[in-house]
Amino acid sequence: MPIVPANPVVDAGATGEHLEDLALTALAAEVYGKIEIPLGERVFTLRARADRIERLAGGGYAILDYKTGQVPSEKQVRIGVSPQLTLEAAILRGGGFRDIPADASIAELVYVSLKGGDPAGDGVPIDFKDGDANVHADRALAKLKVVAERFEDEQQPYLPLVLSMWKSRYGTYDHLARVKEWSVGGPDDAESGE
Repeated sequence: MPIVPANPVVDAGATGEHLEDLALTALAAEVYGKIEIPLGERVFTLRARADRIERLAGGGYAILDYKTGQVPSEKQVRIGVSPQLTLEAAILRGGGFRDIPADASIAELVYVSLKGGDPAGDGVPIDFKDGDANVHADRALAKLKVVAERFEDEQQPYLPLVLSMWKSRYGTYDHLARVKEWSVGGPDDAESGE
């Protein structure tokens, strides 16, 4: 869907503001984008569907993601635990969203927390402690490239728990990976074959 000129009569969404109050020049909703990442002789394609992209009057872009559950923290976004918005920003910067030029600047990344009630939602911009959204988009893309290159090696295992912060939580499919069973034993158990 192309970025369309803003209509000040249209409600800006869950925040309850009108477009004329937000200094938008255009917006797009549910917009598909992609970029290709070369990996030697192969290509990895990063695809995303952004909930909303706004072209701001100042010339930059804002990417919004609507959340009905918990909104990721700045730290989770910064360290790459929740890379959705930063990777969407990387696609935007790479010219992967139609009608947006490559190297466009990201003015802000925003989660819109939808909880119902009045107002229906609350905009939660990511206020990075270091750098701006452009820097973090580039970092997220660089991290993704490293991971994609690592998995080009057929010997690279897919680990069920990479970050220690998630070791106390179990997901829907962790029983298939036998996470609890393998987490009980220590490193000596694996070597002895027990």
